[in-house]
Amino acid sequence: MRGRLWLTAILLVGSSLLRADVEELKKEPDLIKRFDRSIELAEAEAKTANTLVKENGSRTELMRALTEIGAATKLALESLRETGKKPAKLTKQYKKGELKTQAVMRQLKDLVLALGFEDRPAAEKIRDEVTVTHEEFLLGVMTGK
Repeated sequence: MRGRLWLTAILLVGSSLLRADVEELKKEPDLIKRFDRSIELAEAEAKTANTLVKENGSRTELMRALTEIGAATKLALESLRETGKKPAKLTKQYKKGELKTQAVMRQLKDLVLALGFEDRPAAEKIRDEVTVTHEEFLLGVMTGK
């Protein structure tokens, strides 16, 4: 059990060192790369948040991960919009965004249920933000406008 806890701690620290944060991603000049990296960050942070809840990790780290999830998904959508191209020209990216945000939403739904009552409002807020972003990606896929 103790070895497993150490392994989890090492994985969390190691993965956080490899990941960029949203502020770093905003500096990426290539908007498509910024989109890809942002959506990957949101996924990674969702996994981190779930691990923190399962392992009774730091509440501060959990709140940081939740904040990063919301900011990363918004940045991904904003990056595609900043290209100036219609969603019909970026179908692949909009579909990827739709699928990835749907997966993050599912993880957040499970996370909300696993949290105590005092932490739920913050997680529900982020889940709702990701839901809105998901709907925007879906709208882009469906209408192409």
